[in-house]
Amino acid sequence: MQVELADRAAARPSETGEAPPSSPAAAAAASAAAEDAPLLPGGGGGVRRRVVVSERFRQRSGSFRREVRRAAEETYLLTRLTLILLRYLGIGYRWIRQFLALCCYTFLLMPGFIQVVYYYFFSSQVCRSVVYGEQPRNRLDLYIPTDRTGLKPVVAFVTGGAWIIGYKGWGALLGRRLAERGILVACIDYRNFPQGTIGDMVEDASQGIAFVCNNIASYGGDPERFITYNDIKLSNFSVAITKWFLPTYALLMR
Repeated sequence: MQVELADRAAARPSETGEAPPSSPAAAAAASAAAEDAPLLPGGGGGVRRRVVVSERFRQRSGSFRREVRRAAEETYLLTRLTLILLRYLGIGYRWIRQFLALCCYTFLLMPGFIQVVYYYFFSSQVCRSVVYGEQPRNRLDLYIPTDRTGLKPVVAFVTGGAWIIGYKGWGALLGRRLAERGILVACIDYRNFPQGTIGDMVEDASQGIAFVCNNIASYGGDPERFITYNDIKLSNFSVAITKWFLPTYALLMR
C-alpha cells in the first residue's frame, strides 16, 4: 500500500503538466536569454525584449530631462542673483547693455587682433626684444621690409600708455603696414610707472633712439632718412625727448 502511494505521488507532477520549481540561477539565465532574443514579430521573447528596451530608453530620457531642467534652473538663478548684485552696486541695465555691446565689439575685432598677434610672434620680418640698454625694459622691436635691397627709411616709434601700460608690442600693426611699404620701423620700449619716473622714461626713449641711429645700418636702415613718431597722448613726452635727445644726437653725428 505504501509503495502504491509513493508511485502515485511521483507520477502526479507529470500528469498535471506542472514543472518543478527552478533555481534562482536558472531563472536569471532564462531572463538574460529572453533579453538577448531577436525581435521577432510573433515570439514572446521579442515582446519582452522590446519592453525592456523601451523601459531603459524611458529611464534615460527622463534622466536627461531632469539634468537639463536642473542646469536651466541653476543658470536662471545665477543670472538673477548677478542682476540683483549689479543693481545693488548701482550698476543699472544701461551699463549692462553697454558692457554687452563692448563684448560684441571685441568679438568682432578678434579676427584682426589674432592676425596681428600671429604676425608679431611668428613672422620672420620681426626682430623682437633687441637690447639697447641695461634696464629690463630697454628693448625694442624691428619690423624689417621683405625687400632688403638698399637702405630703407627708418621710423622710430615710441608708443603711449598713460605712463603705466606703454609697451613696444602696441606698435605691431603700424610696423607691419609700414614694413609692407618698404619702411623699417623700430618700436621702442621703456620703463613705466612705478618702475621709473618721467625722467627715467625720457632717458630710456632717448637711449633707444640713439641706439637706432647708431646701429640701424646693420639691419638695412638708412640713418640719413630717419624720423621719430610718438603717440599723440605723449605730446609733452615727445617735447622732453626732443629737448633731451637732439643735442646728444647732434654730438653723435659730428
